[in-house]
Amino acid sequence: ELAAIESRYHDVDIHPSLDGYRVFLADPDTRTDRVFELNWTPDFGAAPESTLTTFDDGDAVYAVMMLAPPLAEAVSPQPREVVFIIDTSGSMEGASLAQARAALKTGLGFLGPDDRFNLIRFSSESESLFSESVPAYASYLQEASDFIDKLTANGGTVMAPALGMAMGLPEQEGLLRQIVFVTDGSVGNGKELLLQLGEELRDSRLFTVSIGSAPNAWFMRKSAEIGRGSHTHIGRQDEVEEQMAGLWGRIENPAIQNICVDWGMEAEFYPEVIPDLYAGEPLWLYARLPFQPGAVTVCGELDGRYWEMTSRGLPGAGGPDVAALWARSKIEALEDGGIVGTDPEVIRGEVLDLALEFGLLTPYTSLVAVDRTPSRPSSESLDSGNIPNLLPAGAGFAAGFSQTGTGWVTQLVLGLISLFAATGML
Repeated sequence: ELAAIESRYHDVDIHPSLDGYRVFLADPDTRTDRVFELNWTPDFGAAPESTLTTFDDGDAVYAVMMLAPPLAEAVSPQPREVVFIIDTSGSMEGASLAQARAALKTGLGFLGPDDRFNLIRFSSESESLFSESVPAYASYLQEASDFIDKLTANGGTVMAPALGMAMGLPEQEGLLRQIVFVTDGSVGNGKELLLQLGEELRDSRLFTVSIGSAPNAWFMRKSAEIGRGSHTHIGRQDEVEEQMAGLWGRIENPAIQNICVDWGMEAEFYPEVIPDLYAGEPLWLYARLPFQPGAVTVCGELDGRYWEMTSRGLPGAGGPDVAALWARSKIEALEDGGIVGTDPEVIRGEVLDLALEFGLLTPYTSLVAVDRTPSRPSSESLDSGNIPNLLPAGAGFAAGFSQTGTGWVTQLVLGLISLFAATGML
């Protein structure tokens, strides 16, 4: 059962039906200048639960399991070391930086007396507030708040040194390191950064917070997957506190860690590395099996102790969509192989086979509709013209200026100086 279902950034009409919900845009002509995000919340209980749905297509059995965490209040909070990283590059100018500042301050407010923390900001260069993480004392928190107030957006988006700085901080004995990465994800070397995370993160956990109306959702989500954390999107200033409170509930209450699932012999399952299960955020696992599973065993650590549960599926409860979900998760795993250097042609061949078999959209396959209705009289000639690009809602830069190398204000000033120089006015 669902406790809530909503759309954060678009007006929608939600109609309950016998088999779920039907969701429609209230305005079918809505501008596509922001991410569409539909959120639903399961009705969690006091203990971890699971649902197992299977589908037998005659050749194999496909399964999807949802692991539902317990309510946050049913899990004991754990002290931790939290390292906040904030992007202050030019692409963050305007509303994005305001949201990021508010997100950081809200995060600091959730720190407990036994926690330690640090702050790192980056653009073309990286800077750490403290040489090592410090206790969440009032004096250090005030120093961090002052540091946040002085942040401005300018320069390039060079993430690698900041991530390396966070992962290389001196270890805090007995504390799990959790890195909270706040950015719009506007980078061109995402694969190299993901590889860096896989090699250097070790036992730390990474939580990504994407800022703005049109962030790089793929990079942010994939970073959180590699970091066994979670991804949170903040698209408006007025939802910072709510979203950060939800994130902190997950950070403070890792419900089940080091999860293992026994699907049985000859099972092909994804994701192969299972992230932690956090309060308020279910996990979805997919498998292809040679026969109907009688039961699937799930194990892990709950409140520092060994934990185990058995999940039983209802034969015939699923449909072909279960198989498509498994195929989609395998395709994503194949594409992830490109991060570690798998031959692109090998990836393309395997992805094509799966996409054509299951009818899925990929970088190599599309669904094409052909409209043969004439739209221009044959007597009229063709013409060409410039079409303005649709900027993300709330973007804070001027048309025609790059927003990554420097902030748009800086570039505008430099452009005017160049113009005056060229006309002899300087």
